[in-house]
Amino acid sequence: MNELWKNRLRRHQLDQLKYLRLIFNDNFVLAFIVLIGALGFWYSNLLGTINGELVFGKPIVILLVLLITQVGKIATLLEDPDSTFLLVKENEFYQYFKSARNYSILLPVVAIVVVNFLLSPFAFTGAGLSILDICLIALGSVFFKWIFLNLEMFNIYGKNKISGINLKLIINIILLISLVFSVYLFSSVTLIIGIIGFIYTETQNKSICNSGQLQWQQSISNENQRMFRVKRFYNLFTDVPGVNSKIKRRKWLDFVFNGIKPSHKNTYLYLFARGFVRNNEYIGLFLRLTIIQAIMLALIDNFYISLIVEMLFIYLVGFQLKPYFKDVMLNMMQRLYPVSGKDKINSFTKLSSFVLCIQWIVSAIALMYKFGLSMNSLIIIVAGLAVLVFVSYFYIPRQLKKYINGVY
Repeated sequence: MNELWKNRLRRHQLDQLKYLRLIFNDNFVLAFIVLIGALGFWYSNLLGTINGELVFGKPIVILLVLLITQVGKIATLLEDPDSTFLLVKENEFYQYFKSARNYSILLPVVAIVVVNFLLSPFAFTGAGLSILDICLIALGSVFFKWIFLNLEMFNIYGKNKISGINLKLIINIILLISLVFSVYLFSSVTLIIGIIGFIYTETQNKSICNSGQLQWQQSISNENQRMFRVKRFYNLFTDVPGVNSKIKRRKWLDFVFNGIKPSHKNTYLYLFARGFVRNNEYIGLFLRLTIIQAIMLALIDNFYISLIVEMLFIYLVGFQLKPYFKDVMLNMMQRLYPVSGKDKINSFTKLSSFVLCIQWIVSAIALMYKFGLSMNSLIIIVAGLAVLVFVSYFYIPRQLKKYINGVY
């Protein structure tokens, strides 16, 4: 079983590395650096406005620590054929899942450490906690995360309930109560209870699992869902085999298409517009980036950072729209339409311009809210419009023309 786990883990890591190389390209790294810088600048300004302990400071700390402890599940790396071909090895799978649990604890621990590190300035100024208090709470949440992963192992063997009550719910309630005591009274409570729970679940792990029966179908289904969520994130940046976006009718948006005249030259404009509205991936990406941009522009009061955020996010949305054109072109049935490649590019340009205009208007409203009717807001809005024109009428048409010439 150890050899099976090592082989699957090696294959899994190589597969993840392949997509991570594509995701962390120059554009993403640049956007990530700017985003982190902007958030850091806003966070620093926010901390500067806190002069003493806040009424809601401690509840925020409790809520964030509770939420970050929920991050991460066991990566079992089970596959659909396992329930048939490895059924005879069921009694030997405990060591396999134990190795999977040990591997799966790494990312949650990193997340807990990073969040508590970033939270510490606010916890110190707004919640009245000391650095020692924050460290003890963070360490206690790590032990609670280990407990949650042990509960997942119990779940794999059908032992996740006591008298019909879910064990994870019980532990979450205990975690919440211990965090309240740690933040308001004695900071070591979460750590002490976490260690006790960890020791108990760790020592009873094998006996509890052996007393149950491996839930093959549920475990395989959970792993497939976990990997689908990971691949769906990768699919935002590059094509991932086996990940198809969900399609929704969205009848309430039919009014958007009223302005498209039913003529031959608008064949692809209608096709692109309908597909964009119905495709969860692209409309979701547009909405997420637009909302994030608007929130950042409404919070950041630095002219230069706001200027970078405005220009960068408009470029990013335009850049992320390109794969949608390729997705449509890969459909062989669309070649039946007697429409030239030039008209296809023009139709997609109109769609991208309309989408970016909506984003630009939303960002302009956020800028007016923050800077008012001033020279700063006007410069940023004009800069965003310049990027919009460049992306819609120069960058995207040129890139799509190269693609069309390469396909046809």
